[in-house]
Amino acid sequence: MKVTILGAGGNIGQRITKEAASKGYELNLITSKPKSFFDFEKQSNISTHQADIFETEDLAKAFEGSDVVISAYAPPHDNNQLIVPASKSLLEAVKQAGVRLIAVGGAGSLQVNEDTQLVDSPEFPADYKGIALAHRDALENVYLKEAEADWTNISPAAYIFEGERTNQFRLGENNLIVDEQGKSAISMEDFAIAIVDEVANKNYIKKRFTAGY
Repeated sequence: MKVTILGAGGNIGQRITKEAASKGYELNLITSKPKSFFDFEKQSNISTHQADIFETEDLAKAFEGSDVVISAYAPPHDNNQLIVPASKSLLEAVKQAGVRLIAVGGAGSLQVNEDTQLVDSPEFPADYKGIALAHRDALENVYLKEAEADWTNISPAAYIFEGERTNQFRLGENNLIVDEQGKSAISMEDFAIAIVDEVANKNYIKKRFTAGY
């Protein structure tokens, strides 16, 4: 199994990369970071490349030969709306390459009740509203309207943090996962497990899903 990871050097991307490497997958890391950054110098089944997410033709070539692409792309903090054109480019590239896509999305579009999504709830932090709305736009107007590509979009819990790999979490589809105290959280390490597990499980083709405690 060959897995391409786009954005492998980011906070979530690093955890996805580590988790995928532990499965023994052949990895094609699309990142500006050198192989030494990941401590993979001695692993011949792992390579690094650079590609611009908005250069669709080059991206498709970088995806060729892979079984699945995992995108942990994050836009610049001052231009959240780039998520939408980036998602369009990703989907076009995987279609050209004939590859499946698993893309990290946002939590804001998860339902907190029948009538309200997380991003529209009164307590949602204003500082994160822009990125949440951009992810919702990409999910609703790009992914959910894509009928040809085999895509999966995964939303984290409301709070995602640097923590431990417990492998004790729950999965859902469109509803925010909360614990007995009403809190919604997951570590980046466990979120990465949920993502990499989907590579083999293929439970959410052409769907969005979420993971939380």
